[in-house]
Amino acid sequence: MTPEGRTPSWGASLSWQSFNVLLQVALQLVYIRILAGILAPEDFGVMALALIVVGVVEIFAQVGIGPSIVQFPKLSSQHVSSAWWFSALLGLLFFAAMYLAAPEFAHHYDTPVLRPVLRWISLSFVISGFSVVSRSLLVRDMNFKALTQCALTGMVVGNLVVGLGLAFAGAGIWAYVAALLVQNLVLSAGYLWLARIPVARGCQPQALRSLLGYGTRSTAFNLLTYAASKVDLWLVGETLGTRATGMYDRAVHLMGQPITVLGKLGDSVLFSGLSSLQDNLPEMQRVVLRGMHLIALATLPLTVALVWQAEGVTWLFLGPQFDESAPLVQVLFAAVAFRALTKLGDANMRALDGLAAGIAIKVAFLVAIAAGVWWNLDQGHGAVGAARAVVLASVLQWLLTTVWMSVRLKLKPFPLAHALRGGLVLAAVVAVPMAVLSWVWWAESALSAGLAIAVLVWFPNLSLPQALDRQGDLRRLVGAKLPASGLRRRWMH
Repeated sequence: MTPEGRTPSWGASLSWQSFNVLLQVALQLVYIRILAGILAPEDFGVMALALIVVGVVEIFAQVGIGPSIVQFPKLSSQHVSSAWWFSALLGLLFFAAMYLAAPEFAHHYDTPVLRPVLRWISLSFVISGFSVVSRSLLVRDMNFKALTQCALTGMVVGNLVVGLGLAFAGAGIWAYVAALLVQNLVLSAGYLWLARIPVARGCQPQALRSLLGYGTRSTAFNLLTYAASKVDLWLVGETLGTRATGMYDRAVHLMGQPITVLGKLGDSVLFSGLSSLQDNLPEMQRVVLRGMHLIALATLPLTVALVWQAEGVTWLFLGPQFDESAPLVQVLFAAVAFRALTKLGDANMRALDGLAAGIAIKVAFLVAIAAGVWWNLDQGHGAVGAARAVVLASVLQWLLTTVWMSVRLKLKPFPLAHALRGGLVLAAVVAVPMAVLSWVWWAESALSAGLAIAVLVWFPNLSLPQALDRQGDLRRLVGAKLPASGLRRRWMH
C-alpha cells in the first residue's frame, strides 16, 4: 500500500497506462472486427442485452469498495482485509441472485438463449468479488506496469486465443461468453498474485463502515453513469428488436473506443493521482488545466475526423455486414470530445468526494438521454434520432461537469477557455483538407493527421502553452529529443 503523503508518479503512470489502454483498444478493435465477420448481428444484440443486465447488477455487487480503497486517505491492513471479505461475499450472493433471476429476463425479452448466457456471464460477479480489492491496491499505488501486464495477458488469452478460436470452431455466441469469462479469470489471477491481501485479519465492522460511506456514494454515481450509458441501447432494444439493437450496439461500441482510452486513464491515473493531492489546491488546478489541454488537443481534432470519415471508419472496424451502422456512427462520433472532457471532471468529483453534486449531474444526464431517445423513437425517427439525443445529452453533461469543476477548484473562465484553444485550432487544421479535397477517406485522414502533427511540432506554445509549463521543463524535455536543430531551438526557448 502507498504510504501517507504519497506523491503521484505521473510520468511513469501515464506512460504505462496509455500504452495499456491504447494496445487494449487496438486489440479489441481487431477482435471485434474479426468476430463481426463470424457472428450474426442478432448475437451481438443478445450479448448487448445480457451485458446491460449484468453491468447494472455488478455495480451493486461491489458497493464502491474499489474506489474507496483508492480514495481513502488513511488506509490500513484492517481496511483491506475487511473490504476483501465483504466484496467476496457480495460476489457470491449476487451470482446466486442472477442465476435465479435469469429465466425472468429471458422471458421478458422473449429470447430463450438469454437465460444460459446470463447464468454463465454472472460468474464474473464471483471473479471480480475476489479480485477487486487487489486491483484497487495496484491502482492506489499507481503500479500501472503490473496492471498493463495483467490486462494484456487477459485480453490475448481470453479474446484472441479462446474467443476467436471458439468463434472459428462455430461456437457462435458462446465464443463471446467464453472469451469474457477467461479474460476476467486471467486478470483476477494476476491481480491477486501481485497485490496480496491479509485475509487472516478477517472482516472488522468498524473498518468496513469507514469505507462504505464513500463506497455508497460511489455506487450511486457509478450506477447512474452506467445507466446513462445503456438506457439508449435498452430503449432501442425494447422498440426496434435484436437486429437493430445489434447495429446500434456496434455503433455505440465504436464511438466508445476513444472515450474508453480517456475513461480508463481518468478512472485510474487521474483518480489515483488527484486523490493523493486532495489538500493541495494549486497543484490540482495545474494538473486539471494541463489535463484539459491535452484531452482537448487529442479529442477535438479526432472528433472532427471521425464524424467526417464515419463511413470509412465503420467499414474498417465493423466490415460490410454492418454498413447500416454508418449513419449511427457518424452522429455518435460527435459526442466523443464532450464525453472525453467529462471524464476529467468525473475524476475530480471522485477524488474530492464531490459525489453528491456528481450524482445530481448524472441524474440530469440520464433523464436527458432517456427522454430524448424515447421521444425520437416515439416520433419514428429511429436509431439515428436516438443517437442525436445522446449527443445533445452529452453536451449538457459536459457543461454541468465543467461548471462544477470550475467552482470547486476555483478556476476562472479564461484559463479554462485557454486550455481548450489548442484543441480547437487543431480541429480546424484537420477539417480543412477533408472539406477541400475529394480523395479516398484514408488518404484524406492521413494528410490531415500529418498536418496536425506538423502544426504541433512547429508551434510549441500550441502543444504545451507556457501557462501550463511555467518552468519550461516539459518543453525542454521534448525539444531535446527533436532531430532538427531549428525545431529544438523553438522548443528550448
